[in-house]
Amino acid sequence: MITINKTLFHEVFGLIFDGYAARTGIFSEHHATTVGPQHVYRPRRVQQGSVDHVYWLALVAMSDRRTNSTMLYKNFAKMFDRNPSLFVRGKFPTLKRMTTLFRQYQIAVPVGDIAFFIERKRHLDTYFGGDPFALFASAKNIDELMIHFKKLAKQYRIKTLFPGAKEKIFCLLAMFLREFEDLGFADVIPIDVWVQSIAASTGVLEGEGYIKFQKLEQSLRPAMQEVFKKHLNTDGAANATWVLGKFGCTHCHRRDMETLCPVYHLCQGPFTRTRHKVSGKHLGVIELPLNRLPKHGT
Repeated sequence: MITINKTLFHEVFGLIFDGYAARTGIFSEHHATTVGPQHVYRPRRVQQGSVDHVYWLALVAMSDRRTNSTMLYKNFAKMFDRNPSLFVRGKFPTLKRMTTLFRQYQIAVPVGDIAFFIERKRHLDTYFGGDPFALFASAKNIDELMIHFKKLAKQYRIKTLFPGAKEKIFCLLAMFLREFEDLGFADVIPIDVWVQSIAASTGVLEGEGYIKFQKLEQSLRPAMQEVFKKHLNTDGAANATWVLGKFGCTHCHRRDMETLCPVYHLCQGPFTRTRHKVSGKHLGVIELPLNRLPKHGT
């Protein structure tokens, strides 16, 4: 059985957010505005924070699952820049057209997600006036938001409003949008693979056995709300775990991170994820004890 050490969780992630706010260690060279794909990449024809920029962010964020985020945002920006009709609210491309565009711009998404993209655009435009901020107008946290979406789907007699986009995606979108406007929304940090990996590597997860990502996400979210309260007004702080994961954790076994990582002294090093023995695919679980990789120099 796997349990969560909440005291240690607060210590670990408190240090990460404090480090980001102070721009120390790894955060002195990497932070949201310098490496965040939502800042680095956007269609050239739109201004930062404009109506069209926010609309594009919503559509690309909803596609940000099981893919390379950096390439996704980069190629989405090119696709929208060269096909401005995609910005038009109420105009919906055909599946054939979008399949051609996704291939042309080398946008790799899970099977079925091209059709999902069209449906998400249709429902955003039809039921929310093409305004991503309107998505969060009737909810204060992710649980309320998902209940609201289910009620609307039932009201409009459709299976789901935004197919393929779940809690983590809408926390990600809330993180993006709150950089432009206060949403009054509690869940602005996606409990993604980096949050989960950091929790595992630092001993926040205790015990033996395995826990599914989805269950772990639900378990960690309340604690994350609490620890992040101190940094609600710190620009870009919600990006801190992603920045540390991408530019710190992935290099820890090859680069000396002792002076760069705010939780190095608490971390026992990176680990390999549990895969299917035949297919090699990730199983979507964290298994304890971890199959660790050594830190640099150990």
